Amino acid sequence: MAKASVEKAGMPKKISEQKGVSEFRLANNLKVLISENHSAPVATLLVIYKVGSRNEGVGYTGATHFLEHMLFKGTAEHNAEKGNSLDDLLTQIGAYWNATTWFDRTSYYEVVPTEFFELCVKLEADRMRNLRLRQEDHDSEMSVVRNELERGENQPEEALEKELYAIAFREHPYHHPTIGWRSDVEGVPMDRLREFYNTFYWPDNATVIALGDFKTEEALSVIDKYFGAIASAPSPIPQVYTVEPPQEGERRFEITRAGDMVRVWLGYHVPEAAHPDNYAVSAVRQILGSTYERSSRLYKALIDTSLAADVFARHDDLRDPGLLMVGAMVNPDIDPQKVEDILLNEIARLAKEPVSDEELARIKASNRKGTILAKADPSSLAFMLGEAESRADFTWLLNYDDNFDKVTKDDIMRVARTYFKRSNRTVGYFYPKDELSPEAYEEGDLEIDSAITDSDINEGDEEYVPAYVQGAIGADGEKNGLYSDSELKDLLTWQSTPVTIKFEKAKESDYLSKVKRVVLKNGLTLLLMNNPGTESLGIAINLRAGRYFTHGEPGSPSEMLGDLLSRGSKNFDKLKIAENLEEMGIPGGLEVYVDNYRVGIGTHLAVEDLPIYLDMVSDLLINPLLPVDELEKLKIEWNARYVESKNSTKSMAWNKLRQALYSEDHPFYDEDFDKQLKDLAQIDRQKLVDIHSRLYDPASMIVTIVGDIDLDKAHKLVEERLGAWTNAKAMATAERSVHIPETALPKNFQEIAVYLPEKSSLDIVLAHPCQVTRASSDFYATRIANAALGQDTITSRLGQVVRDRAGLTYGIYSGFSDTAFGGAPWSVTLTTNPANLKRAVQLTRATLKDFMERGIDVNDLEKERGRALGSFKVGLSSSLGIARVLTEFEFLGLGAAELDHISERYLTLTKEKVDQALRKYIHPDNAVLVASGTISK
Repeated sequence: MAKASVEKAGMPKKISEQKGVSEFRLANNLKVLISENHSAPVATLLVIYKVGSRNEGVGYTGATHFLEHMLFKGTAEHNAEKGNSLDDLLTQIGAYWNATTWFDRTSYYEVVPTEFFELCVKLEADRMRNLRLRQEDHDSEMSVVRNELERGENQPEEALEKELYAIAFREHPYHHPTIGWRSDVEGVPMDRLREFYNTFYWPDNATVIALGDFKTEEALSVIDKYFGAIASAPSPIPQVYTVEPPQEGERRFEITRAGDMVRVWLGYHVPEAAHPDNYAVSAVRQILGSTYERSSRLYKALIDTSLAADVFARHDDLRDPGLLMVGAMVNPDIDPQKVEDILLNEIARLAKEPVSDEELARIKASNRKGTILAKADPSSLAFMLGEAESRADFTWLLNYDDNFDKVTKDDIMRVARTYFKRSNRTVGYFYPKDELSPEAYEEGDLEIDSAITDSDINEGDEEYVPAYVQGAIGADGEKNGLYSDSELKDLLTWQSTPVTIKFEKAKESDYLSKVKRVVLKNGLTLLLMNNPGTESLGIAINLRAGRYFTHGEPGSPSEMLGDLLSRGSKNFDKLKIAENLEEMGIPGGLEVYVDNYRVGIGTHLAVEDLPIYLDMVSDLLINPLLPVDELEKLKIEWNARYVESKNSTKSMAWNKLRQALYSEDHPFYDEDFDKQLKDLAQIDRQKLVDIHSRLYDPASMIVTIVGDIDLDKAHKLVEERLGAWTNAKAMATAERSVHIPETALPKNFQEIAVYLPEKSSLDIVLAHPCQVTRASSDFYATRIANAALGQDTITSRLGQVVRDRAGLTYGIYSGFSDTAFGGAPWSVTLTTNPANLKRAVQLTRATLKDFMERGIDVNDLEKERGRALGSFKVGLSSSLGIARVLTEFEFLGLGAAELDHISERYLTLTKEKVDQALRKYIHPDNAVLVASGTISK
């Protein structure tokens, strides 16, 4: 290996400063981008390596992604054995961190309280050249990476995307999926990964991006201190020289697999991100739109006509020429060819007739507003700069809006004629197998000792598994049996290591004094807080009108009402709502969510858009049209959703779990999907009008606005639009108290199997009803106990044993479904290869038992305390994040004052308190386990 460090050859050199972003070069040719943002005491560090799946070849596809996983396995200085690995340290400070791999790049990032910025720089610099890359880590991580691949294989969309790229690209490495081909993932040797690391992980093939609450000079000094001592690459970084030749005719393919609904996808070759035509291609993407862009052409042509349940247009800006993809999920009983014809006609229109002035102006306004909103969040801007670096150069992003504004109607017609030709397209269909429809699942008791083995899989069996799933099951056959006692003991042996970063005392905060709380005459609660310097705001609106208050009425009417709200009001029709939101930089539409107890609306806005947003939302809440034709369209969309759910291993597992845990009259019981489908027919407009009259009123409403606002002006805006609203028919606030019936724990551990055909990965859920509530005196102790057990798949106990040591899953978590009023499930969730079912369940239960007996480790208590405090600060780094927390605390009766006491709550916890809460609320032996997927009888 080449020498990893050198004496620094000189000071960093400033190259440019543009639009608030400063560019520097270190002596080793590392590119550094820094931008200050003082809206929150948070910093983001992002390291981009210009290596992705485009740098791979046959035999080692997926190597970049596999190596990304290996970068978390430690260096000589920072590793799990010492208790100071990157994951260990970042957990202690409550960081938000991860890594991603794509065609053109690999990126590693951390979002942390600003005081820990230097720690992140040190850790990233260390792993740039000092990885251990051990064989034992490779071996355990392979099955983790493979399970990530298998999870994707369960999804029709991922199967289509993989096949579309593979057929559209024959010579260029975009042919290969980023995660790699299965046999390469299973077979790539450690030496190949080491070679990849030593070829591409150097300062002169990387860009370090830092944004946050610091001074540029100080951040640069820290970056130079750690990265500046690393040598440049000893040899030139290999460049990709393969060029995809022009396509000479339409290509078509079909995928036939167990599934739910037909999908139709089209892909057209388009230029690279740096090409001048790229901006017009992006304009085409926005004009075509998606399911969530109701002013778009595809929505009007296919969703509004109930021909499709989902539509999209997607343009991946890539370093080399890529694809514009367009697709639809066809509604049942609709001819897929008709849907394909409409997709083709909409694309052909772009070449034949100019887009309207209104369309072009709207997408340009949306683009600029989106940039403003992204800049308000330092993390979002950092990621956008990173993508720009991988595609072209960071200036590509800084100049993007200006270049996009130059796009003309003639440009759009020209690129449509140039690129959207039959000879340049690939067409793919996904067809579900009739004989293996999702309705053919079987359920029954799951006996771990008889779970799937190689001998269960034989062609001609009733449950014959196709070749691509057989490969998954047979690839790791040695794990089919149960662990021996000695193997379990080794896996569960735990070395406690002291934390190195401690929060000794609570840092004082003063949210209570910053938040203006006003109750209007009609009972509406208004919370306002200034967060200057962002040119934006976050707004969160909450009504006490969730599922609980319509429990027992067939068809989930409260959710249907929430979905129908944005389909039109007295003064804003559906199209006008969509157009307004798009111009505000919110092309995804009005975000209305309905949970157990609340209906919520919220978003991130430019300050100037608050008046029109409040005009629109207030009219939707007070004067919704609830049109019959839109209700019927919505029922068709929901029908498709239920059909999809019946083929989803995750949805089916949770559905059967809730049926096993709760009685039919319990608020948390779930009807099976066939029953839910039938109940749709019972929802009519009058039922929704009645629910609106009963539940939508100002006395049950909270409006929170946080951002770069004048509090008095914001107060006046809300008062003018919502202050006069009254609803004499509404259920009295006193009648809206919540009483969740206490559900007894299962007397014994129960197991249920749900059979779904042709699934490469299983979903497993272990759960029981849990009585902890947000108001419980031991809530924080319970939260810390669960965090140490399974909040994070990398650093919590379940993840370290089942994922990291045993390699049985890509992700395992434990958590609470809803702690507002108790009674909702506490659960452990994981995915695994069907061949590993026995061991995954056995090891998960053994880990739970061990944790329950030992209780929380004192060092884990310190670690999770730090995680909770740091992540709370990171979570409040945006105005919308603050608005949502304030709204949540107001709803629960805690108020803004609780934000000022959270540090104290965590710092006063002891092992005794946490263990008491753990054993009071969590009972893994009195639970139900459901495994869903391709499981043999």
